[in-house]
Amino acid sequence: MLTGTISDFDTVGQFGVIDADDGRMILFNLRGIGPVSREQFTVGARVNFVEQDDELAPRAAALVAI
Repeated sequence: MLTGTISDFDTVGQFGVIDADDGRMILFNLRGIGPVSREQFTVGARVNFVEQDDELAPRAAALVAI
């Protein structure tokens, strides 16, 4: 499990960027996360996540606010 901070978030599209603690930028989206839980994911929020390979770039999966 990796850790990082949400640095950019589009509330309309429900996607953004995590600045991972290892220095990389990881894309994420909140599809599949209930509306109530989405409120935890704002710019500056710390998160745990699992890296998932994607065709274009690594993506965060299984996001959990910490």
